[in-house]
Amino acid sequence: MSTIIHFINVGQGNMVLVETVSGKKLVFDCNITDENEDSVLQYVADQIGWGTSIYAFICSHRDADHIRGIKKLHSDFPIREIWDSDYLGTTTDTSEYRAYMDLRRTVDAKIIKKKTRFDFGRTRLRILSSIDDRLPKNANAQGIVIKAEHRSVDGSRCLGSAILPGDSDAATWRYGIYADYSKSDTSACILMAVHHGSIFFFDDLDDKYYYKDHINAIKPAMTIVSIGDNGHGHLDEAALKFYREGSSGSSKGNKVYRTDRKGTMKLTLKDGGGWQLNTNQ
Repeated sequence: MSTIIHFINVGQGNMVLVETVSGKKLVFDCNITDENEDSVLQYVADQIGWGTSIYAFICSHRDADHIRGIKKLHSDFPIREIWDSDYLGTTTDTSEYRAYMDLRRTVDAKIIKKKTRFDFGRTRLRILSSIDDRLPKNANAQGIVIKAEHRSVDGSRCLGSAILPGDSDAATWRYGIYADYSKSDTSACILMAVHHGSIFFFDDLDDKYYYKDHINAIKPAMTIVSIGDNGHGHLDEAALKFYREGSSGSSKGNKVYRTDRKGTMKLTLKDGGGWQLNTNQ
């Protein structure tokens, strides 16, 4: 069986459905709105079936566009556990935050630590980063970064992988992840762009230059940007340039896909190695 990762088109926000080899379903972030509710919930139902439980909802960080609509998701697909870094979000006075925290108090909540991993059959989730005293005290830097891997039968080799980085910034990688991991540990077939294509993945404000060691180490074939209409300047043109330069390209030469143009995308990490990405699902 394959590990399947769905990059769901939810507008200006993040939502990823992971189907593990063991049959567990996990959701990384959520942005269900009044406008997309029907299409998003129907898509999840088409993939896993109405009423199927979600083993864990993984909150990269508690900003509204990563937790919006969590109770709508829970109503149709009961969430058994909530995983987060236990760091406060920047939108604590919003209805989205209150709904998230209310649900977090009613299900099994787990604080996820950096440098840990979870195995679901041949699917492995490696926690590259979480709350970290070495990093800036903000929700983006203190959030969860995951590498999802499809492993060989004996577990000794990674056959394909994707990195789900939340809104992590350059400091997260430079001073956190690469203090704990070698750069080769972070190579991946597919990279989800950070913070909807924000420049802060590359902009190291401390040294006033663009940091690109991480994109050169990850060396993705393709980068997926979860994005919708916004007033934040996303997708940043310099970031797009760096993602294109750092992505080697698919067999057809494609390097960067956007959910606002390609819709929901389904990534299959294959048993025999390699991957397949289907768009407009």
